[in-house]
Amino acid sequence: MRTICGLAVLASCVGVGVVGAADEPRADELLAAVQKKLRDAVARAGPSVATVVVSRSEHYPKPEKPDAPGKLGGFDLKEFVRANPTTERTRLGLSLDLSDARGIAEHGCAGGVVIDAEGYVLTPYHVIDGATKVYVFLPGGTGSYADIHAADARSDLAVLKLIAPPQKLQAVAFADVRVGRPADKGATVYPGKLCVLLTNPYSSTFGLQQATAGFGSVTNTRYKPKEFDTVGVARRATEYTSLLEYDIKPNAGMTGGVLLNLDGELIGLTNAAAVAWGNEIGPGYAVPATASFRRIVDVLRRGEEVEYGFLGVTLNDGARPRVVVGALSPGGPAERAGLALGDHITHVNGNPVEDFHDLLTHVGSAFAGSKVKVTLSRFGRVRDADVTLSKFRHDMPSIASSRPEPVFGLRVDFEDLQTRGAPAGVDSWVTVREVVPNTPAAEKFKALGDNPARWMVTHIDGKPATTPAAFYAAAKGRDKVKLTLLDSTEPNPRPREITLP
Repeated sequence: MRTICGLAVLASCVGVGVVGAADEPRADELLAAVQKKLRDAVARAGPSVATVVVSRSEHYPKPEKPDAPGKLGGFDLKEFVRANPTTERTRLGLSLDLSDARGIAEHGCAGGVVIDAEGYVLTPYHVIDGATKVYVFLPGGTGSYADIHAADARSDLAVLKLIAPPQKLQAVAFADVRVGRPADKGATVYPGKLCVLLTNPYSSTFGLQQATAGFGSVTNTRYKPKEFDTVGVARRATEYTSLLEYDIKPNAGMTGGVLLNLDGELIGLTNAAAVAWGNEIGPGYAVPATASFRRIVDVLRRGEEVEYGFLGVTLNDGARPRVVVGALSPGGPAERAGLALGDHITHVNGNPVEDFHDLLTHVGSAFAGSKVKVTLSRFGRVRDADVTLSKFRHDMPSIASSRPEPVFGLRVDFEDLQTRGAPAGVDSWVTVREVVPNTPAAEKFKALGDNPARWMVTHIDGKPATTPAAFYAAAKGRDKVKLTLLDSTEPNPRPREITLP
């Protein structure tokens, strides 16, 4: 009877109907139902599980467009050897050919998952950092060389684009992931949640055939206890967002593995770099596929840069654990929206904010240029403020294959409120991000000095330049544009005007 009751509880957890005690099902029926649920989950997600092989060798032929970000291209062994048909060259070429699974032991591999049937694969950023060539294997022996479509070191996520994607690729389904405790209302992933881990590690004995499945549970949800400056220093998201801890040991240390619910939906991407110890002595960890995670993946899927939101507040350290405004960036989004010193931030877009980690998560994932509702409490009075976020600037690397067309050779970025502040009387502007050589913009800015990045563009044809999107929209289809500029290095900058082209 004890065995039957245990199976009944498990069956109810996986969505299998359990009849009353009078008609108590047999143990073998419950076990068969649970096994079918697991088998269906693996069958649904298994074809989406990838093995990502990365080489950092400098011996590959140089790409045709060396300045194209992430454009790594493929590798033709026959062409490589034909250029110099020697035994040494042949041996080198064989070691560089990532499409031969036997070479994986030399290069190493990580996990990934197909997120779009057109040939887009998600993997952690640290997997492809510094890569000169990438090959992606899929179950069944298919695969393709891949370019880095977009990548973001801060979220530790990257999306690869298969150069020759196999037919009938199957994309993984994403679950609605809301991390919490079992008792939390609305939580869908919590300690005790049953889960499946899928990885496709290379074996010299078995090669690469199909994903390996492990069954277990989420054992905890963790925040890493990092102490850092509340101004908002640049750190990987795995240092301040929640992590899913799980107890499935087979291949748990393979970064980029796929953590699934029992419906075969992605609830997390494993990340071996998120912890300070190896999986031999500790549990496995995965980055949960929350709404903010999925928004970042959507941006990378479009090939764009992830532009994190910037609120412009420094917290009062003495007010912990409450999130209380201690200082405001002059002219920043929070100050413009009416936030004041001493305001207690309780929610962002309805999401509770209990500490600085929560604030970073909800503001950062809202993205620059978007409007968020910040709920504030002060002396028992609650109010909402609509804040249009600026861009959080950091020096962590990123790759974006989809970039806006330059305006006569000029690309711009969001206002820089972290290092420059707002000049007196200026409500909005964009900064010069890039001046393409040998263009009208390069000629005009050369006449203004050797550092184009110091210039702020406040107006385009007399209209305020509020965001990069507004700038490009105003310039689209125009034969010429007049820009109003300010020099950010001047204490009291005076307006200057240039006309492009």
